[in-house]
Amino acid sequence: MRLTRFYETEAVHPPAGHNVCGVLVHAVPERLEAARRGLLALPGVEIHHETADGRLVVTVEDADGVQAALTLSKFHGIEGVASAALVYHHCETDDVSEEMSS
Repeated sequence: MRLTRFYETEAVHPPAGHNVCGVLVHAVPERLEAARRGLLALPGVEIHHETADGRLVVTVEDADGVQAALTLSKFHGIEGVASAALVYHHCETDDVSEEMSS
């Protein structure tokens, strides 16, 4: 799924529940530290793995009233971030009816 389409859809029709997103981020290797700092400054962002060539495995969760989609929309404005690709999305909900229909 294209990241732009994801966060535009989520901003218009946010799902009920708690969102968890897996993102592969490519940073310019010479700016990896700046990219890391910028990502970690955003709410709900965790970096789980990184490589010397600038690849980072990141999760983004809803945090303190900020939807994960809105956090994701800021990735491309972070110094050193060359690209970000949404590779996983899960919405955790307490709605039993949604679980029953699956």
